[in-house]
Amino acid sequence: MPFDLQAMADDLRLFTDRRLLTDVEAAQVLKVVDEHFPFARAIGLADTIHVHVNVDSIDNLPGTMALTGPATKIEHNEVEYKIEFASGVNVIFATEPTAQDELIDGAVTSAKPYVDHLGIDLRDESNSTRKIFDDIPRVASEAGWRHVFQDGPVNCCHVVMGPKHWVYPPTPLIGGRPVEFAFGALAPSDTYVGCDYRPIDPAHPLAGRAAEIVSCCNTGECAPAEMATVYAPAQIAAPVTGVTVAPTPRKIYIFEECTCNTSPSSSLLTLLNNRYPDTDVRAFDLAKPKGLVPLPPALFMELQVRPAGALPAIVVDGQVRSQGWTPNFTDAVELIESPDLSGLARRSEVSESCCGADDSCHRPT
Repeated sequence: MPFDLQAMADDLRLFTDRRLLTDVEAAQVLKVVDEHFPFARAIGLADTIHVHVNVDSIDNLPGTMALTGPATKIEHNEVEYKIEFASGVNVIFATEPTAQDELIDGAVTSAKPYVDHLGIDLRDESNSTRKIFDDIPRVASEAGWRHVFQDGPVNCCHVVMGPKHWVYPPTPLIGGRPVEFAFGALAPSDTYVGCDYRPIDPAHPLAGRAAEIVSCCNTGECAPAEMATVYAPAQIAAPVTGVTVAPTPRKIYIFEECTCNTSPSSSLLTLLNNRYPDTDVRAFDLAKPKGLVPLPPALFMELQVRPAGALPAIVVDGQVRSQGWTPNFTDAVELIESPDLSGLARRSEVSESCCGADDSCHRPT
């Protein structure tokens, strides 16, 4: 359906005004209906877009009358409260776990209420819609989004549905939560059918523990089970521990976020390329990402909990060597060839501006 951006914004404001959604979360909902969104073709076929919000309780939602007044439909039970609007936005408040993250100790760092995911509901089961649905993995790969496929039937308490594609933004700086593309009509069930949890982001540092979680907890107790098929960029490096660093690194990546017209690390890159001719030396501007961004899990997590001091960062063979400053050539070589593996090299005194006088790109800590 065609989505009315202004109507959606008005409906979402009901929730941001009551602090049930943050402005950033509401902005991501509006971003998915932008014509430049990588998955715009699928969005154009969506019946609705749902916003799944994790809460402690549905009994004390602030301003319930104001929230539900403009609604076209309201459904709820003891663990879920769903509000539908004519704009095509549905907001769901839920108290039960919906994602693998919630079952892994330390994986969730946000305080409730928070958006777990956005859902794109593709209820039309025509061949043309299925073709666009099946093309989502390719689109995700080209746009640098990580991807996980859940084959159908997918169970959700008292509802059975078709297959799902889950996509994850290239970096936290792009803004936002996982996006679900669900294909096919819903099939309600009179009996409890279990819950297939949202897959954790493959780049999450604790993603390896997802194998411990049962995909369908009929008894309420989780046990090991076969997981959903995971598709993630091969370049995403796993955390490195207890590894002796090779004299000649294979990859030296600089991650930065800068609005400068040229990369502030360009001179450093030239020097590093001359010193390490057989090494893949590159810089990635997270403010303007192009294609796949091989963000290591450790830096991904740091950007989640401490975004202001995480960049610029130097990563050598998947291991973060420095954060919060761009070193000169001498310091960079020392970090690369003689790193202190007991901790990260940081600098707290950095320029308040993005582009420093020495062409360094800094973020204040």
